[in-house]
Amino acid sequence: MTILNSPRTAHTTEDVEYPESPPYGGDHDPAWADCTGTVYPEPIRSENAVHSLEHGAAWVLDTAVSVQSWARQLKVDTADDPRLAAFLRIYRMNPDITPEPGATCSNPEFASSPRGPDS
Repeated sequence: MTILNSPRTAHTTEDVEYPESPPYGGDHDPAWADCTGTVYPEPIRSENAVHSLEHGAAWVLDTAVSVQSWARQLKVDTADDPRLAAFLRIYRMNPDITPEPGATCSNPEFASSPRGPDS
């Protein structure tokens, strides 16, 4: 598992060049991606996904078989790796590591019209 030390938490409407892919902390868009169980069939803008991580969300990406929470990332070889479930159990909505514990993950406007990486 990789951990970021003290990632920045500033809101910006600018594109952010994250040093890691997929990103799992840092400056991000003021609008968060809906993280109430929405499955996005197409990639969404990293800046919106990172904001959701700040709220306590955890994102599972099937293309890289990786899972991200705020300042933490785990990459595995297969989707049936038991460490994925353990990561989600420990880090999803964890108030001890989430900069905005208790913040909502609901954003129906984003869920209905998600911003893609090039928007």
